[in-house]
Amino acid sequence: MKHDKLAKLLKVIIVGTTLLGLFAAIVFIPEHAKTFKEMYPEFSHWLIPWLILLYTCAVPCFVAMGISWKIATNIGRDKGFTMENAGLFKIYSVLALIDTIVFLSGSIIYMFCGINHPGILLISLFIAFVGFAVYVCTAGLSYLVAKAATLQEDSDLTI
Repeated sequence: MKHDKLAKLLKVIIVGTTLLGLFAAIVFIPEHAKTFKEMYPEFSHWLIPWLILLYTCAVPCFVAMGISWKIATNIGRDKGFTMENAGLFKIYSVLALIDTIVFLSGSIIYMFCGINHPGILLISLFIAFVGFAVYVCTAGLSYLVAKAATLQEDSDLTI
């Protein structure tokens, strides 16, 4: 696949993912929060802390979409293996790690405060595992892109 087509496809995926995230934040989460509050009024005091945690964790995800857009733009310009992209992947990985730590810490703190359920904590552990996997993958991509950029620069200098 050519770099310009790949960049367009990546941008379509980024826009789709961002729209799904916005849908979740604007429609899905508030609607389910309202349903949860109506069905389980005894747990309604859990709602605001969890909404704060979920919306706090959404911010790095949307920042990561902006970083993804920059990477896709660089790929479209046939500049996929650059130190700039390596740095962007590094920022992406740090965002994933911060988001994972904040979410898991919040879930554990909520457990000790009595506003979490053990089943939700188990689900939180799975979500944290996925977030950590994203961190490791993007950190690895950062390393590989930096190595490839160095090789490409050396190759360009020898020609």
